[in-house]
Amino acid sequence: MSTSASMPAQSSSPRGHARLSRRNFLAAAAVAAAAAGSELALPGRANAAPGRPSPTAKARVTWSSESTASGYAPKSGTWFADPAVGLASVAYKLSQQDDIALAASGRDFGSVINVDPAKAYQSMLGIGSSMEDSTIHNLSLMNKKTRTKALQALFHPTSGAGFDLTRICFGSSDFYHSPDFYTYCDGPADPTLSRFSIQKDIDNHIISTLKEALRINPDLFICGTAWSGPAWMKDNNSLIDGHLLDEYIPTLARYYRMTVQAYAKQGITIHAVSPQNEPGWPAGIYPSMLVSAQQSKKLINAMRAEFDAHGIKTQIWAWDWNFGDVATYLPDSLGTKESGYTDAYRNTDGIAWHDYSGDPSMMSLAKTDYPDLDMVLTERMLWGTNGADRIARYLRSWSTGYISWVTMLDQNRDSQQLGRPDPTPLIQDPESRNTYWMLPEYYLFAQFSKFVQRGAKRIWSDYGSTDTVTTVAFRNPDGTVATVVINGTSDAQEFTLRSGQQQLMDSLPPKTVGTYVWTPSSSSATPVDAYGKIQAEAYDDAFSAAVEAGGDTGGGEDISWLGNGTWTEYRNVAFGAQAATQFKVRVASGSASGVSGRIEVRLDSRSSTPVGSVQVDSTGGWQSWITKLVDISGVTGTHTVYLTFSSDQPDNFANVNWFTFTRDTGTDAYGTIQAENYLNASGVVVEKTADTGGGQDIAFISPGDWAEYPNVVFGTQAATQVKVRVASGAASGVSGRIEVRLGSPTSPPVGSVTVENTGGWQTWATRTADLSGITGTHTVYLTFASDQSADFTNLNWFTFAH
Repeated sequence: MSTSASMPAQSSSPRGHARLSRRNFLAAAAVAAAAAGSELALPGRANAAPGRPSPTAKARVTWSSESTASGYAPKSGTWFADPAVGLASVAYKLSQQDDIALAASGRDFGSVINVDPAKAYQSMLGIGSSMEDSTIHNLSLMNKKTRTKALQALFHPTSGAGFDLTRICFGSSDFYHSPDFYTYCDGPADPTLSRFSIQKDIDNHIISTLKEALRINPDLFICGTAWSGPAWMKDNNSLIDGHLLDEYIPTLARYYRMTVQAYAKQGITIHAVSPQNEPGWPAGIYPSMLVSAQQSKKLINAMRAEFDAHGIKTQIWAWDWNFGDVATYLPDSLGTKESGYTDAYRNTDGIAWHDYSGDPSMMSLAKTDYPDLDMVLTERMLWGTNGADRIARYLRSWSTGYISWVTMLDQNRDSQQLGRPDPTPLIQDPESRNTYWMLPEYYLFAQFSKFVQRGAKRIWSDYGSTDTVTTVAFRNPDGTVATVVINGTSDAQEFTLRSGQQQLMDSLPPKTVGTYVWTPSSSSATPVDAYGKIQAEAYDDAFSAAVEAGGDTGGGEDISWLGNGTWTEYRNVAFGAQAATQFKVRVASGSASGVSGRIEVRLDSRSSTPVGSVQVDSTGGWQSWITKLVDISGVTGTHTVYLTFSSDQPDNFANVNWFTFTRDTGTDAYGTIQAENYLNASGVVVEKTADTGGGQDIAFISPGDWAEYPNVVFGTQAATQVKVRVASGAASGVSGRIEVRLGSPTSPPVGSVTVENTGGWQTWATRTADLSGITGTHTVYLTFASDQSADFTNLNWFTFAH
């Protein structure tokens, strides 16, 4: 690749100080919550959860962390200057911690992360780093004993990181130790490939290094690709830039077949080949080649024919470039479900991806569009705990593996053609070639590779939040569950990992990744509670839906790119004997004016009659979230639930975070309606209340705020009064109105309550106002208005009277 870009509880007394802004209030609340949690610390383990039971089942715990040395932040070039200084301040380097006894599920400790071993997704291929020429050249400058030690650190399954997936370059790339670039058939045009030879790979120690890596880890899988075909295959007759000529597509397919065969003669099996590295990138200063989608389609078919004709089982991986550059390349090459898949789709085993632009959600979208193909992240160096979270995102987005790009440079950053790349997992001393350092990234990558076995299934887990911890989980072939927990924050984070009837509790230090491995008591499927919150990304099957990190309250993930024809499937959803009567869904839309669509709920078949339908149009942005509620025809029993997405336009029109079902028969208008039980709201903050009876109120209410309460049942006798429980510490002269509206936040008010200072923000008073008579069932909106801009009230509850 041409670039190295990375990627409080409220006081019960009246407030005696100026009110915080909403932003500062939320920050203060988070600080206070963290402080309250720290009181649970026990001696002997940093912030360990108290009172763990001690059954025989235990989880094995391993931690790795960033450096705390000044100037040694992840990705900093300082790592090339003196790695030893930064490493001296790394607290955890694959450091095994005390085992944690598994307890019975129940108590919540910090962030709760649910893990479901019965809900499985893709099978894992491997985790590793590249063996491109720069790394191998630097290894070749070591003596044999040190080189073997370094390779063991990378590939040995027990004493090392256990890397079991690596990527090589067929010929020169940007990370090549010499400016004299090469392929396997240089010189004048040679359509018969009579000069084909991998001798330079032998001379450059690539073959011998890979052989030794395979001796250390016989389960190592090797994939590869070319940065350019021979110059004579291109329209500019140069290894740098230029387009592949159509006439040489069959020749290039033979070139790849001969490469795989030549490696096989050396005892090296090539697991997979992609037709071209970064097929749309003209690098300008190092080998590259432009290959169009139509050419890729023909090349894939020709490669498969060559492989099949010679009994070669090597896989073919399409694309091999960025999330953000894919555009129509895959549909133009592989076809689509709607228009028909091409032979290239049937001749392809996977889609390889790089991460220099775009978002990992593109892999999950491609997986639903091309369900028979594996996704593989084949190129991207990452740094620190943020990098570990990015790996988790790859794996949660259906990637079967991760390969870091460039494993070892020296302190001078020599042996490559790029300039000044960012730090690599290993750094070598150019003055003493047998001296090298393993940076925190080596250990952070190993938090995945040492504990996630080939063939492991990614299983369902809550993603969590980058404000606390994020996760990804796997069920290994040996029956163990490995959950990687990432704390990218600057504070210790307490959390609960819960799987069925078992759980563990722990506190993870700042900027630390922990891997927790245990044997679950059971992995049998349990019904999905229709009346619990069903995360949209927890589908069992889908078409044309992407999973992305969401911006809704609480973090987590959502599904996106939802448009006409998209569907998601959720199996074994249990409604019970009492009928569900409503469907509630959390949506966001940044669709253009006039673009809308419907989310339809269907049972047991994508073509069954919908039991309910939700209209969705723009909510103000793709991460501007609201909750929609709609009646459904009563549903009982256990079903496969389908969400199907329909629109009269071709554009995407919705994101979905979660959904649930209710048996709600309506809210009694004449009972106490708690203000915090809104369906949607704008501008308000929920806080602990000091009012009689405790509970919560909504606070920081200012002009323009509103709250929505659906399905409020007034009956046939008209309501003539509204009663509200309010508190206000507003400044002298500041007052406002609570307006009652029906059906819409912009409908004419049917009543209005004036609120002014009550003596404090937790000094509560009840206010009453007349209404124009209301009957029937309505969505009630409370809107808040004032002639001033300041916050003017808190609200605990409201009710109506005849």
